[in-house]
Amino acid sequence: MFSPVKDTFLYFAYGSNLLKKRIHINNPSAEFIGIGKLNNHQLNFIKYSDHWGGSSATIVPTENSFVWGAIWRLKNEDMSKLDWQEGVDTNWYFAKTVEVEAEDGTIVECRTYQQTTNPPVRKEGEDIPVDRRPSMTYLDCILRGAMECNLPKEYVIGLKKISHNGNKASAKMIEKLNM
Repeated sequence: MFSPVKDTFLYFAYGSNLLKKRIHINNPSAEFIGIGKLNNHQLNFIKYSDHWGGSSATIVPTENSFVWGAIWRLKNEDMSKLDWQEGVDTNWYFAKTVEVEAEDGTIVECRTYQQTTNPPVRKEGEDIPVDRRPSMTYLDCILRGAMECNLPKEYVIGLKKISHNGNKASAKMIEKLNM
């Protein structure tokens, strides 16, 4: 399942790319491999995206926290498309290699993305400040993807508690997602 396949790489998605329809917009070679847990990181939001109408997700290194996500296999030739989608060229996110714990306990090396600006770590149960909240569309995309990938029920319940800012994504993005 996680064995190396020539000319491919594994990608850990924790935000909008959990949703199969979303990742396939720019990355048609993406193949869902399974789910995994990124230990010692927290899901958070900080940078406002006009595209999404709210802040986009990032991961923040945080002891004793974890983020669940999807593990995708992509062709190496699609790495530049994924970097472009994540805004590496505009310094929105940077790519990093992380060790993800698969459901069966296997440790898998994956590429993921972290925003170049880190928000303060949130305490357990602390809400995201209003100016850093995701849009309704973006949060819905994450939730639909989390359920589609069958992330753990308790984790999805936690995602449902994240407050949104009441905005919708751009008409162009809504059209791409058919939302």
